[in-house]
Parts: sequence; C-alpha cells; structure tokens
Amino acid sequence: MTRALCLAALALLSGGAALAQQAPPKRHRSGLWGELGSGPGYVRIGCSGCEDVVGASGTTGYLRVGGVISQKVVIGVEFFSFLDKAFGFAPEDSNAVAETATAAVVVLWYPGRRGLFFKGGVGAAFGEFSVPFDSAGVALADTSTGGGIGLTFGLGWDLPISRKFAITANAAAFITALGDVALPGRRVDDVIATIYQASIGFTFR
Repeated sequence: MTRALCLAALALLSGGAALAQQAPPKRHRSGLWGELGSGPGYVRIGCSGCEDVVGASGTTGYLRVGGVISQKVVIGVEFFSFLDKAFGFAPEDSNAVAETATAAVVVLWYPGRRGLFFKGGVGAAFGEFSVPFDSAGVALADTSTGGGIGLTFGLGWDLPISRKFAITANAAAFITALGDVALPGRRVDDVIATIYQASIGFTFR
C-alpha cells in the first residue's frame, strides 16, 4: 500500500513538472495592448536625378495598438512619423519643414521566452514639405504632399515594470515612397526615404 502511494505521488510530481516545462511563457502583451514612444532618427533620401544620397537627422514618434494572435505572435496598427529640416535639401537657415508618416499593419514575433521580438509590416506612406514664408514674410512655395507604399522592419525588447506596463526599446527601419517634393527654386522627383529609428516606448495593456 505504501509503495503504491509513493509511486502515485511520484507520477503526479513528474506529470506536474512536465506540464510546467511544456507551458508556454506568459507574454506581457495580452488582450488589447497599446504602445507609445519617441526617439532620434536618421533619414537617407534618394531621388530621380540626385547624384548623391542625402542624409539628415530628425525626431521620430510612433503609436501602436493591437491584439494577440498566439503566445508568440501579436498584430497591430502602427502610426509612425519623422520630422526634419527639409530632409537636408534646404539650407540650414531655412524655415522649411518636411515630415513623413506611415500607417502600417505590423506583426510582432517573439521567438523565445524573453521579451525579444521582431517586427515586420506594410502600409501607406505620406510625405509633406512646406515652406510657409521667408524672413520677410513672403511665401516661397506651396505645401507639397506625396504618398505611396511604406515598409517597416526591426526588433525590440519588452521589459515589464508592472502587470499593466512595460518599457519597450525599439530599433527599426522605415522605407517610404513619397513621390515628388517641391523645394524653394527646385523640384525633387520620385523621393524615396529610408529612415532608421531608435526609440524608447511605454507599453500598456
């Protein structure tokens, strides 16, 4: 009788350990989640007729909202923007401002048990260039807008700080086709911007 009880207890312990090993890790993102963040960015611009690739630094910001597909995959909608002093085309003393924005469906994949994830997405890209007035108050150019396809890919890490909140580090690239951009005294055709971003965000659920 005692031997049978010992064998039964051993079987229960072994079964519990096996279930614990097989149970998938609990992710911080569950149910409906959201993420908001910002950080520095760098853009490289190529265009028709450009002899060299132009680069400029700027400020980025993003918002993601989504849900969970499985223990390893979540899906969401991401809104991303990059603000810069005219993509490096305009003079430093100009009040010209350029901005790109991407609205994309993104998928985050968590390959392991930790907070590391990889991101990929596709959506619509928009660009706007505006030179409202010069120092004398004279209009230099009308606001120019363009749009096309936007692609994004990158990686990140969720670091939970409570049951509802986490700090998320991101490194990503955004490829956006902006079309034509009007600049003071010239026009740049077929602008394609590749933006590199490093950011810190806050994730909540």
